[in-house]
Amino acid sequence: MSKKEEQTTPALEEMFTQIEEIIQKMENGETSLEESFSFYQKGVETLKACNLLLDEVEKKMQILNADGTVTEM
Repeated sequence: MSKKEEQTTPALEEMFTQIEEIIQKMENGETSLEESFSFYQKGVETLKACNLLLDEVEKKMQILNADGTVTEM
């Protein structure tokens, strides 16, 4: 990930917070169907970003493990 991408991509913890907020908004029962769908789309996009970030970290760990520099996770 480039430095520019790191600056524009929120941290994993921030993305988890965004997902929690989306869930709370959808569960409050006061949102319209259109709003709920919009929240759902944002949640799916955020989850995809989380998965990409976690995959990247996992790949880095596998490389470190292959080099022998890290023996445990």
